[in-house]
Amino acid sequence: MKKSGHPNSFRTRFSKDIVAEVLFPVRQTGKVAIMAIGAPSAPYKKETLRFLASHGYVVIFPRYRGTWESEGNFLEKSPAKDIEDVVTELAKKRAVYDIATREKKLIRVSAVHLFGGSFGGPAVLLNTWQPIVKKVIALSPVIDWSKKGKDEPFDSFVRYSREGYGGAFRPKHQKDWQKLFETDFYNPIEHTAAIDGKKVFIIHCKDDTHVPYEPVIPFAQKTGATYYLKPKGGHLGFTYLPHKFFWKKIKKFLKAK
Repeated sequence: MKKSGHPNSFRTRFSKDIVAEVLFPVRQTGKVAIMAIGAPSAPYKKETLRFLASHGYVVIFPRYRGTWESEGNFLEKSPAKDIEDVVTELAKKRAVYDIATREKKLIRVSAVHLFGGSFGGPAVLLNTWQPIVKKVIALSPVIDWSKKGKDEPFDSFVRYSREGYGGAFRPKHQKDWQKLFETDFYNPIEHTAAIDGKKVFIIHCKDDTHVPYEPVIPFAQKTGATYYLKPKGGHLGFTYLPHKFFWKKIKKFLKAK
């Protein structure tokens, strides 16, 4: 793996509420990667940030509103809206500031690529409509909240997020968790008509017991998305992104016109 030359990321804010890590490559190429993390999980993905930066990306890693360092209430707005706000502000201002130093840093933006894992899958899939978003990579994404995983049914997911991560995920009302399961505000299968599948590449494993792979097939048929189903591998997250097997397939899709 090539080293990015910039071992330390810095922090900035988007839309006032959203705190994000930013890591620059040695030389900007115009490519920007925005990472939408799974949940619940800790926002520590240094290896993935450095890997993407080594491939010429300015890497932006936001925390959803109402989670970790970001302000607001989790699930008051769709996490897809959080990613949308980051993309929109970036496309408009094309500059970020370092919270610690107050230094403004310009970003060359010719193409934005969205990377989402698991819970973060809907956040990227629901943002294909933005013209500046050229490619979307989703690892083990939630496609349909009504389809439950064998080892992580919805109730267990909510309980574990609430009890295992405490104040890291802060909905205003506990019933807001049910919006994921009972409404369409963060459910890709309900928005297939608005999703540009030509931009999308999904990787999922058939033995994933947390997020079932089956909804990927009808989703791809409706949207025209490209997908790869690996027979074994379990539940994929950002730690798998740098693996040679997965990156080879992702890189090929990213280069395709």
